[in-house]
Amino acid sequence: MTVSQGKAQSSTLAPRLVAFCLLAVSAVSGTATAELRLAQTSKQIETNELPSVTVGPPPASKSPIIPAPKAAAGAAPRRATGKAPKSLQLRLDPKTGQALTPDQLKKNRDRQSERAPRSLRARQPEKEPAKPAATVIAKSGAAPNAGENASENEAAGGIQVKTLGRTKVSAIGLLNEADGGFGNAMWSGTSLPLVMEMLPRLPVATSSPVMQSLRRRLLLTTALPPEDEGASDTATDDDGSALVALRIERLAAAGDSKAVTQLLKFAPLSADNKIFTQIRVEEELLAGNVRQACDMVRNRLGAGIAIGSGDRDIVWQKVMAFCLALDGQAAQVELYEQLLYENGVEDEAFYTLLAGLNGGEAVPLESISHVEPLHLAMLRTARRAIPADAVKQASPVVLRAIATSPNAALEMRLEAAERAEALGALPTEVLRRIYASVPFSAEQSADALVLAKSQPGPSASAILYQVAQIDAQVEGRARALAAAWRNGRRNGRYMTAVRVNLPITQSLEPNANLAWFAALAGRALLATGDTEAARAWLMAVVEPARAGHPEAAAAVLALAPLLYIRDVDPDDPALAPVMERVVAGWWQGEVANNGAERYQRGLRLLGLLTALGKELSGQLWLPLYGAPDRDIPQASPSLLMGLDRAAAGGRTGEVVMLSLLLLGERGPAASDTIALGRMVSALRRVGLAGDARSLALEGLLGAGF
Repeated sequence: MTVSQGKAQSSTLAPRLVAFCLLAVSAVSGTATAELRLAQTSKQIETNELPSVTVGPPPASKSPIIPAPKAAAGAAPRRATGKAPKSLQLRLDPKTGQALTPDQLKKNRDRQSERAPRSLRARQPEKEPAKPAATVIAKSGAAPNAGENASENEAAGGIQVKTLGRTKVSAIGLLNEADGGFGNAMWSGTSLPLVMEMLPRLPVATSSPVMQSLRRRLLLTTALPPEDEGASDTATDDDGSALVALRIERLAAAGDSKAVTQLLKFAPLSADNKIFTQIRVEEELLAGNVRQACDMVRNRLGAGIAIGSGDRDIVWQKVMAFCLALDGQAAQVELYEQLLYENGVEDEAFYTLLAGLNGGEAVPLESISHVEPLHLAMLRTARRAIPADAVKQASPVVLRAIATSPNAALEMRLEAAERAEALGALPTEVLRRIYASVPFSAEQSADALVLAKSQPGPSASAILYQVAQIDAQVEGRARALAAAWRNGRRNGRYMTAVRVNLPITQSLEPNANLAWFAALAGRALLATGDTEAARAWLMAVVEPARAGHPEAAAAVLALAPLLYIRDVDPDDPALAPVMERVVAGWWQGEVANNGAERYQRGLRLLGLLTALGKELSGQLWLPLYGAPDRDIPQASPSLLMGLDRAAAGGRTGEVVMLSLLLLGERGPAASDTIALGRMVSALRRVGLAGDARSLALEGLLGAGF
């Protein structure tokens, strides 16, 4: 649609909305049962499916027999000691990967003692290299010796000679501005210590589509690194590897394996970095490549490279114990197990699985509190089923692995798949295929709507999805879609229900006979960004609303404000006056329904419209001044102040980072209205108007609009 066509349609829409607005208010006043409550929305985030992980009951073949003595049973409970974890360094033969024997260790010591001592002084160059006539400035800002070179610059005919900035690995990325990135200068004016401190706190387990999009673009944008002048020793990042490692770690935690794999292909990232090593090993474990993961750990240990420290060192001690158990080295497994005991590691599932793999008794494993990639690898190797509670606190990448496991129970796969899709770790098309594979009877199909009310959950979502696909009647498909969205709201996965059923929703033609369905369909379409289809549903009920049809009037008053939030230009002379009347009519409907939260809903709508630059008259604000006092949870004042400062300075990356921290894993639906409005305004001030509108829309839908 061109701009002129959009203006023409807006001018046609305006008089119609003005004419029916007052009639709509009276119609809604007499229809207290009109559904005006909405639910969350979302946008599909593309991810890649992990290789299928085979975890489940033992197959027909026998389990491998590992010749090793039984592990000690009945060990004392582990308790955290509060001390730094102890480390165990094995000297391995680089050719065989096995531990060195005492004779080999003695020969190595004798060989090292025969070598001549080596000087530790840095070698000085024989002569100073010639200074170049001109160089490219890697970063903005004058070099320290700019004043000393002023006279030389003049003599060189005005060519400025400055020190070449050091190339930073952290400048790499996958997105430029044309691909949705935030631009090469997104960190301009932001300090490195701030980014290094805040980036690891970015929420990854959020179902908000706009947050998933902002986080991914923040971590993948190709940009110059933050300013590191004056940074402390602990915050310096000479080659940029520390910053890019943090970015990759957050991407991996969010389950964006495709982006992680692409970034790890860069040659500079092959350096000895603890985070890189952990991500590579965990990817191999999830893919079922246990031997490759063990080889990576052994190679680093054999080269004398420390794999990690603190909690990360504990992870590698556990991986190494697992690898040694696979090799039948029972004595060394027990040594590692004792070390983990002394470090206070409490992981009953790990110890139970390790004992079984090390030749001990296979004790039943009925629960696992926090599943990790290592646990899945051990379960697969031991040919054990995944405990039923494994999905409760699983990370996005582990949820995706369970969802694509053919040997996992169907109910577990459904739950894991829905959660992984909601978190952006599983493609929506994969969830559709899982839904389509769920068997159901003719009786269940006939009673799908009743079943969804009595037993809401993934199974009901799957049946409703199939019913919406096969029902020959438009009315039946519409009711199945409405039930699916309602079921999604109850489970906190409305956005997943919208994305899965989007093709069938788009196939329904807007129809005045489906006035009860118009607002529901319009909200779902707006949630996915299909503004034109949502507008078509609004236009379909305009004439019935003018004629006094109560369901049509309710649909117009519910849908029109959301369209204003998502699509309308605040400077449009045709629609701005209509917006005032429609918002006024919406408020009159809230008063007529006598909702307990009408003041909070009114403040949220008007506040977000104002944050988007849509000026509203004082007449609309006047009723809200009489709102009763109530306790409102307050966001972090320091983060809000930092957000305002970053927006005033035009620091795009900093605004996005602080906004994500303020939203947290619960997202815009749970954010207080004042903080949400300031985030929307900040995003708009740094040029991210589309993201600001999406955030405002999510904030409304999550609050029941």
